[in-house]
Amino acid sequence: MKIIILIQCTNLGGMEHNMLLLIDEIKKMNVEVEVVSINPMGKLSDLLEARGIPYEGSSYWGPWGFFSIFKLHGILASKNADGLLMIGHNLMGELALGKLWKKHRVLSIHFHHKGVKNPLIWRLIYWVAALKFRAIVFVSEYIMIEAISIAPFLERVSTMVSTPVHAHPPFSKEERIEARRSFGIPDNTLVVGNAGWLITRKRWDVFLDVAAEVLKRDPKIKFIIAGDGPERSALEQQARKLGIFDSIMWIGWQTKLLPFYQAIDILLFSSDWDAQARTPLEAMSYGVPLVSSILSGGTREVILDDSMGYLIDRHDIHKLSDIILKLSSDSQLREVVGENERKRIVEYGSPKTHAVKVLASMGFTPTDEKCTSWCL
Repeated sequence: MKIIILIQCTNLGGMEHNMLLLIDEIKKMNVEVEVVSINPMGKLSDLLEARGIPYEGSSYWGPWGFFSIFKLHGILASKNADGLLMIGHNLMGELALGKLWKKHRVLSIHFHHKGVKNPLIWRLIYWVAALKFRAIVFVSEYIMIEAISIAPFLERVSTMVSTPVHAHPPFSKEERIEARRSFGIPDNTLVVGNAGWLITRKRWDVFLDVAAEVLKRDPKIKFIIAGDGPERSALEQQARKLGIFDSIMWIGWQTKLLPFYQAIDILLFSSDWDAQARTPLEAMSYGVPLVSSILSGGTREVILDDSMGYLIDRHDIHKLSDIILKLSSDSQLREVVGENERKRIVEYGSPKTHAVKVLASMGFTPTDEKCTSWCL
């Protein structure tokens, strides 16, 4: 059996990493995969090549990409496959499908709605999607409910499939020391970090304001930012105005984030909107205590109470600072919270569970209990 994955973006953000985990799992189930991108492949091609996954990029030209619709349809029509999974909302991509794989195609939504597009545009996208796809899967209840509130007719084709994330064993002391040395961080320094795109809705300004507040009370703490983006210059300027620039490590975009998670003691994450933010899930999966403020998003579906990470629904600088200082002074508390986070990630949903549910939503049935092969 073979499926085509049609993806909207190749920015190596959370959506793309979710897709790579899905690919890893369905390959174990003897399902072949080929990736087609609505946009040029970019750096995603390196990660697909490392997995031996064939791929092809297209172009995005004209209003809403409509001048590329026939090119994309031609690319898809040339593929020999049994079904299609489209990841990400894109009206041109939906229309380019034509009648290809009509009985075995599914749309996967990884993005929030508010503040992104006019509700009328979302309604149009979902009206076409409801006609084109046998099912629409959402990575959190939050965005599924949000979508149905915009387009009530979606309820009959919508389902939630939890974001895939592996749970990992605790880091050894040697792994932590080695990771810190790679970044030039002393072994006995407490480190607070965050990773991701430096964009406005991710509220890195809150990260810096909290850092400034914490450093007033404990100047020995170190802060580290793994990521890059259009807001970097403005954020560096903010750090200088706050007088904390030299206390921030700006390590840029990291192809592999494992050393980053090994090096930090606490993850500080803030966001205005996130369908299901991947960075907090990854921190939890490694047992890194999470301190977060998210105005709207699916993270509350994972963090059920303070025993498994801290989440508040407002960007309260003093509250966030107090939690970080509480954790920084209590290594036993950090260990307990980290262990509870790992247990919660196991409950939340493994990549295998995610893959099985996605394939089932496409109309495929496992031929054995271990899901090592599938049939139409």
